[in-house]
Amino acid sequence: MGEFLFYLLKSGCFLTVFYLLFKLLMSGTTFFRFNRVVLIVGILGCTLLPLIEFTTVEETLFTAPLRTIQEALGDEQNMVYLDGVNWDIQLDKNGNEQSTNWCPVILGIIYIVGALFTLCWLVVSHFRMLQLIRTGEMHQCGKYKLMVVSQSVSSFCWGKYIVVSALDYSRQVNEILLHETMHLRYRHTLDLLLMQFFLAFFWFNPVIWLLKRELQEVHEFEADNGVLNTGIDATRYQLLLVKKAVGTRLYSMANGFNHSKLKKRITMMLKERTNRWARLKLLLIVPVMAGTLYAFAQPEVKATLAPIVEEVTQQGQEDSYWELVNFFSNEDRAYQSQLKGKKGSPLHTNYLFVNRKNRIMFNTDILEQKDLQKALEEKLYNSWKKNPQNAELILYQFDWNANEGSIKNIFQSIKNAYVNIRARIALESSNNSKDYLDSVFPILVRQGAVSKKYGIIYDSEKEEKQEPAEVITEATLTLYGSSGGTKTELKNFTLEELKKEIIDLKTTLKDSSEITIGLKVNKDCAIGVVEDIKQILRSCNVLKVNYWIQR
Repeated sequence: MGEFLFYLLKSGCFLTVFYLLFKLLMSGTTFFRFNRVVLIVGILGCTLLPLIEFTTVEETLFTAPLRTIQEALGDEQNMVYLDGVNWDIQLDKNGNEQSTNWCPVILGIIYIVGALFTLCWLVVSHFRMLQLIRTGEMHQCGKYKLMVVSQSVSSFCWGKYIVVSALDYSRQVNEILLHETMHLRYRHTLDLLLMQFFLAFFWFNPVIWLLKRELQEVHEFEADNGVLNTGIDATRYQLLLVKKAVGTRLYSMANGFNHSKLKKRITMMLKERTNRWARLKLLLIVPVMAGTLYAFAQPEVKATLAPIVEEVTQQGQEDSYWELVNFFSNEDRAYQSQLKGKKGSPLHTNYLFVNRKNRIMFNTDILEQKDLQKALEEKLYNSWKKNPQNAELILYQFDWNANEGSIKNIFQSIKNAYVNIRARIALESSNNSKDYLDSVFPILVRQGAVSKKYGIIYDSEKEEKQEPAEVITEATLTLYGSSGGTKTELKNFTLEELKKEIIDLKTTLKDSSEITIGLKVNKDCAIGVVEDIKQILRSCNVLKVNYWIQR
């Protein structure tokens, strides 16, 4: 929804620029049919131009505020997919519980309600108009149908119908019928139908309503011009307009005899024809619209890529533990989907181990946390340079008692190392597209085994081996069935008790795949506890887990 709202913002800016240019350049001209086409094509163009992706070498004046708006409208949720388990992460970048960004949700609801209200208003207006037409007495008026109604309404036309009041019909005002016939001959109804679609789509934008008024005025000017071209006395026709100016109009979506401002219509009838070369003024729209498109352009990342990445990482912009896990998981899945059944690059596996004292070993080197990122950048890049056909994979393993904060810092160093290496490759190759970087140096970080403590050791090809079970006190689980109601809450449990509760719950459900687990852990919980619980959930085929850390 956030991207759609940002599209509405961009299209609204294009519509505003177009309206101002039209009023400035074309509003006072006598190119009635030309102006009509310009309005329709211009509105269509303003809905399509925001869809064009345009990049620039440097940031524009509007890049920063537009980026701020995009971030405010962002509605992406952090979803982690690990070994078939969907972990819905509710943490912010500081590791605190993250609340939903309600801004795009609320704005989206307001937009939908407004669009539905506008659409209903248009449908009701159509229904009332058709009801009025059905009550009229039908007469033939050339190839159109003349409906004479008893209500005192100003004449109008819609589709193939011309509607006049019985009073106007009794006075035999041929000019009125001729005016409405011109509307139908020029197919103005089609323009208004299209405009009603835009009204429902951009209902919140006052510019679209102003453009609708401009289009209806052009329709009236074109119809008036058509009437005068038949040889009707201009003075008599203008006096009739003055006389009918006090009439009642009910249907704003239809073309009516008394629809536009009287003074402006008479002025346009008396005005000398605009020089045909004046149409060239419209060419000014091209550079102005191009400038508007440029204002929304995204900066292209080329030579500045590496300094930007280096600056961001040095300033200490960090992610939470689960955001980093999410990042690695998404990159791995993107790499797998990119293969699409094709044979991928050979994997060069690098091993990273963390013991219970949070000491780090990368391949055969013992490293300090502060030296990890630099060492990873050097070793991964040099290894890739020697064999560029290989993809560099980091397979990590940490001790059950390893601290979550230390693991998070290690993950951050791994991410920064990959990002900086890819920035370096982008500079060397002059190709910074993500698809290219994913193909030559994908981000592949996967988890190996974790030492177990609570009751079960897992082996994919062996039976589960039982050990003395210990009670888990750092986590609380809530088991939900398919209806969403709370079934069971577990505290101070063993892994065997957890597995038994899940199996018992699944036997009571029609669709055992709909089970949901809520997992809450204390902030000082060892990362191994979470891994042990995940193993149980995987073995029980639990597909969805809501996870959060209690602070």
